[in-house]
Amino acid sequence: MKYDFETRVNRNNIGNMKSEWFTPHNVKEAGMVSFSGAEFEFKTAKPVIDAVKAYVENGLFGFTIADDNYLSHVVWWLKEVRNISVKPEWIVPVQGTIFSVATAIRLFTDEGDNVIIPTPGYNRYSQAASRLKRGSVFSPCREINGVPEVDIDNLEQCMSDPKSKLLVLCNPNNPTGQIIGEEKLKAVFTLAEKYGVAVISDEIFADVVFDGYHVPMASLLADGANVISVISLGKTFSFTGVNNAIAIIPDPVLRERYITQRNADHFGSIEPAAYAALCGGFTPEGKEWLEELIQVIDSNDRKIIDFFHRVLPQVSIVKPMGTYVLWADFSSLGMSEHQLRNFFLNEALFCCDMGEEYYGKPCQARICTAVPPHELDRSLSVFEDAVNRCLK
Repeated sequence: MKYDFETRVNRNNIGNMKSEWFTPHNVKEAGMVSFSGAEFEFKTAKPVIDAVKAYVENGLFGFTIADDNYLSHVVWWLKEVRNISVKPEWIVPVQGTIFSVATAIRLFTDEGDNVIIPTPGYNRYSQAASRLKRGSVFSPCREINGVPEVDIDNLEQCMSDPKSKLLVLCNPNNPTGQIIGEEKLKAVFTLAEKYGVAVISDEIFADVVFDGYHVPMASLLADGANVISVISLGKTFSFTGVNNAIAIIPDPVLRERYITQRNADHFGSIEPAAYAALCGGFTPEGKEWLEELIQVIDSNDRKIIDFFHRVLPQVSIVKPMGTYVLWADFSSLGMSEHQLRNFFLNEALFCCDMGEEYYGKPCQARICTAVPPHELDRSLSVFEDAVNRCLK
């Protein structure tokens, strides 16, 4: 490969949350890679690094806007990577994905209203609702041949409550890696229009998809619809710690309302480093790097799935359509949640995220697969030793 996905990043003494809060001392002491948190364990794209370096060396960190240069990179990227045509005026910079969700919550709901969240789902949507004194209504997915899918009937039941005024979609889904297809999306939007529910779709994982799958943003972009799509550097280039995202809003009335609310929420400027990173990443070289990233993630996913089929065939794990997280069900091992966590951390030295954090069932887990392949091999070897020692 042209780009380096083998060199592990250093997380020590830089205040990295994943290292400081979510990776136990014994795992770090053993030098094992962490499978928690949806962040790369290798460096981000070289064109991103080079662009940020050049920006830093220029020495200017002033207020930054979405100028023609910035907008043209976004338009180019969505066309070349996702085959979607957007107009520059549809592009609304915001200070992060959850910031964008919080702005939508303030715009479409009042205190005491509810936000609908399909589950399993990302836990910070509910956190944002709670902080704004709104409730969360969870719409559990149904499983079709072991694969979680949005339950349209349950979603309609949730939308029929007049207090439920906003639906937050995550597509591709974090933590399951599944994609809501165009036909089902259209059914969701039909229901949303019927019940007067606004929709914000978090699509920050949508550049990392496999086997021809795609996220049909185009079906979100109907004029007159209360629909907002959000993209970001966050997952594509592992920029989760930088406050950046972009709301795509084609309807001019909704866009103006959203911008007014965004500004009232104290939006001031695009972060200069995020501007530079976007203009470095949303380029032909960035696209080339992304294509190699997808190959690495796809290979890692297959390796992990094959490993569990061989070593612990009781574990249910489904190949994702996109993202770099795997959703696995360990409940058939007969352990309690506490016992499973103890096995992961103290025996297998395998640090991942327990599924209950994402409104999953007990003994489900989210595994981040954006790790150097040789580190994955090492971790799976240690895991197999632990299985042979403790579970057989």
